Amino acid sequence: MAAVKTTAPGFVLIEIMVVVALIGIILSVALPGYQQHVLGSYRREACAELLKVANMQQLLLAEQYRYSADLTEFGFAHSSYLTESGRFRISAVLTSQGYQLSAMATGAQQQDSDCQLFQLDQYGVKSSQPAADCWLP
Repeated sequence: MAAVKTTAPGFVLIEIMVVVALIGIILSVALPGYQQHVLGSYRREACAELLKVANMQQLLLAEQYRYSADLTEFGFAHSSYLTESGRFRISAVLTSQGYQLSAMATGAQQQDSDCQLFQLDQYGVKSSQPAADCWLP
């Protein structure tokens, strides 16, 4: 009887390299979109935080007939503070007509070159910089 030579089933190096290349292509297409989605979610956090502080300012106005630039009056640890994610610094300044709240991008959020600064005043006027359309509806 003659010995029959068989090859063991398995993957060849070329097949593995093709799979790795396909995964790399898929990631290179999907990852930038995902990163933009993540940055956008933190934009929403900044907007929500500014609205929360604006509500506190309005309550202070109703109770004490004034606004405050010192956010410790609202229970925060410092007069300006980081959002829960640590990606925006919230601060307030008094103006001749009321107040201006700001959320400035910090840390990893600085990669979001379109929306570095969000602002909200006592009239509810929303603005952002450098792009003007960062506030979401």
